[in-house]
Amino acid sequence: MIAWDDVAVDSIARRRAVLVVGSGVSRNSTNDKGERPASWDGFLKQCAREHCDPAYLLEVIARRDYLLGCQLLKTIMGRDRFVERVQAEFQLKRFKPADIHKHLYELDVAVTISPNFDNIYDDYCRQASSGSYVIKTHASTDTISYLNKCDVRLLIKSHGSANDPEDLIFTSEDYSRARTKYSIFYDVIRSLALTHTFIFVGCGVDDPDLRMLFEDIKFAYGRLPLHFMTIPTAEVAPEVLRELGTVMQVKHLTYSPDNGHQELTESLANLVQLVEQRRDMLSKGRNW
Repeated sequence: MIAWDDVAVDSIARRRAVLVVGSGVSRNSTNDKGERPASWDGFLKQCAREHCDPAYLLEVIARRDYLLGCQLLKTIMGRDRFVERVQAEFQLKRFKPADIHKHLYELDVAVTISPNFDNIYDDYCRQASSGSYVIKTHASTDTISYLNKCDVRLLIKSHGSANDPEDLIFTSEDYSRARTKYSIFYDVIRSLALTHTFIFVGCGVDDPDLRMLFEDIKFAYGRLPLHFMTIPTAEVAPEVLRELGTVMQVKHLTYSPDNGHQELTESLANLVQLVEQRRDMLSKGRNW
C-alpha cells in the first residue's frame, strides 16, 4: 500500500493539487471482449507488426522515443490511415471505467490533466457529474477562464482527444507544432506547476512532454513545489529515480504491480479517505 505523503494529502484537501492521469490508469479498463487500451509501447509494436516490423522503427521503440516512433509510423502508414488506426484503438473499442476512475474522481480536485487520447475518464466525469465537468484540450482558447472559478471541475486533455484527430499530439512534429501554436496553453501548465502540487498517477517517467516542461521550469526558476508520482516497485532503477526526482522535483511513491496493479487502486481508495478526513479537519478549524 502506498504511504501517502502528508504534503500530497494536504494539497489535495485544499484543492491546491493538479491530478495528472496517465495511460496506466486507462489500462485498468476493459471492454466486452476483455481487451484493454494499448499503451504507447504496445500500440507502436502492434502497428509495427502489421508493417513487417521495420528494424529502424523497432530500434526507436526500444529506446522509448515514442514521439519519433509515431512520426515514423505516420510516414509508413500515411496520415489518413494513421488517424483511422488511432481512432480504432483509442475511441471505438467501448472501454468501460474501472474502480480506479471512481477513486480519482472522488478526490474532487479542481484541475485534472490527462495526456490520454481515449475518453474513458472523460466519460466517467461527465456521467458522475451529470454533465457539469468542463473538458478542454490544449487547443481550446478559453481554458484560462475556468481556472479561477472555485465551483468548476476542469479536465484538460493535454495531447488532445481521439474525438478530434486533427489536433492530436502524437508525433514529434505534432509536439513541436503545438508548443508554438498553443504556447499560451503551455504557459498555463507552467504556471500551475509553479503554484500547485502535481500528483501523477499512471504516468511514465519517460513522458517527453512532462520531462521537458519540468526541466524547463526547474532551470528557469530554480525552485518548484514538491510533486508526487506513483510508480510500480522496481520498474525503474533507484539511481534513475533519484536523478529524475532531483531534476523534476518529484517524489516517487512506490506500490506493488502484482494482480494488475491492484495495490494502486486500493491505495487511491485509501487516499480518498485521507483527503476527506483532512477536509473535515480543515472545515472544523476553518483553516482553509
